[in-house]
Amino acid sequence: MEPTGKKEILSHLPDRPKYILKLYLLQVILITLFTLTILFILDILPILLPTVEWLAVLEPYLPPIGSMLMITGGLSIVHVVWRKRDKFISQDKKRAFQKSVKYTFTGIPIAMAGIIHMFLPVSWLAEKIFSISVFRNPLTNLFQTPIGQLIATAVGNSNYTDMVPRIVFSVLFLIIALLTMFRTIFVFGIDNAAMLYVYYPEESKIVNHKIYSIVRHPLYVSVYLLMISALISTFSIYSVIITVIFALCFSYHIYYIEEKELIERFGEGFKEYRKEVPALIIHPRNWGKFFKFLMGKEI
Repeated sequence: MEPTGKKEILSHLPDRPKYILKLYLLQVILITLFTLTILFILDILPILLPTVEWLAVLEPYLPPIGSMLMITGGLSIVHVVWRKRDKFISQDKKRAFQKSVKYTFTGIPIAMAGIIHMFLPVSWLAEKIFSISVFRNPLTNLFQTPIGQLIATAVGNSNYTDMVPRIVFSVLFLIIALLTMFRTIFVFGIDNAAMLYVYYPEESKIVNHKIYSIVRHPLYVSVYLLMISALISTFSIYSVIITVIFALCFSYHIYYIEEKELIERFGEGFKEYRKEVPALIIHPRNWGKFFKFLMGKEI
């Protein structure tokens, strides 16, 4: 079963082969893996270069700095889709989306790697590859230790562990996030997910039924759920900092980039829709509808 919107996307990629979407998927995977590799190298750079003293000072701050750079950098690349829209359209409207799509499938995996980075603590890579459990700077161990364990140790309970509940809730949020993401894409189309109608607004309309009747940005809800899953999985000072950075960056993108364009595109219709339907937080009275949608039932 293929998602809807494939035909619409291919029709706006006139110079690309029919299998281009598979190539874009491969590109997303490779860029994500490459970005994660860079992040993990940055994490353990002080271990790789033990003679460089100033790296030991920076060591505790490298993981959040790396994630912040990838999240903001990835979103900045995606924002080119909006920044160069008028230029691309004026040059060749038929191929405008074709010119912009490379920024979407480059920026998104870079930003998403920042979330995936949160699932694996710095110590995991160091222990697996270098058999190192103690870093050069004691703050590094402090920042990556689960907060519950830090509190328990502080009150004298050194045997405390919350690993099992963290794993259980992390997996639960991960499943809900992935279901939300794939169900939204399959039901409402990869054309919407790829921001095709930023370039061809005359072909679009306000979507306000099914999942969009209870939340304006279900795809971004899935991203935030994925972020919560990552936060719970480690629940360290590192993951809290990266979560805050990610939430601020994505909120800026939603409210000041994407919704600004939607207001330009749909005018008062979208303004009214925005008053009636929340952007990201699903009201408890609609949780039943939300889970019905995830299970493929009508809402």
